Amino acid sequence: MPRKQRIDSTTAAVEVMLKSVRKLEAPAHAPLDDDAGPFWDEIIKARALSEWTDHDLTCASDLANAMAALVDNRRKLRSEGEVLKPEGGKEFANPRVAVVHGLHAQIKSARQSLSIHGRAAGEARDVGKRRAQAKQIEAGNPLAGDDLLARPDVFN
Repeated sequence: MPRKQRIDSTTAAVEVMLKSVRKLEAPAHAPLDDDAGPFWDEIIKARALSEWTDHDLTCASDLANAMAALVDNRRKLRSEGEVLKPEGGKEFANPRVAVVHGLHAQIKSARQSLSIHGRAAGEARDVGKRRAQAKQIEAGNPLAGDDLLARPDVFN
């Protein structure tokens, strides 16, 4: 397996700049639910823009939708209660508890898959340094922003 290119090389810096000017959106085959937008934004900000692949964006869309579903189900669970008692019937555990637990597990797994948690992408210190350097390069990217420099349409 080839080693990752050093982030502090000129070649890597140019690659980061080129990748960071594209607009990251949920893929058409994995659309965001109406209430998942804020979660999408948080997920995308968790990594440098240049790190996102097409497959990662599909997983990020699924993660954002799961996070929105979790918030909705937790809200409903709070109002319904963890134990339900139908009129004249016997108490039973609210099935929504299992749904909330399942969504938590799905979210944890997706975060690990996307390497947006502690040790998923390697040692935290190494990942943090690499991500910080990539974000610094992206912030000073001459290709982003005012459109004074010409660039191929593929990056728009």
